[in-house]
Amino acid sequence: MEEVKTKCCFNCMYFNNDPEYIERAFAGLRVLGSGYSSVKRDDGICQLDDRYLSGYNVCDGYKERE
Repeated sequence: MEEVKTKCCFNCMYFNNDPEYIERAFAGLRVLGSGYSSVKRDDGICQLDDRYLSGYNVCDGYKERE
């Protein structure tokens, strides 16, 4: 059975939700909590647009991960 991927940021090659990457991108985040926090859940950084956003967003720059 073929896996069907939803066209959203979480599945985009430009999206990065690695907690350590997010903590480096936002200096001082550890003061407020952590890149591993449950409230972050599927949020991450779009490396194409340089924006922090939900993994459920989608834009015209979407490119499926290989």
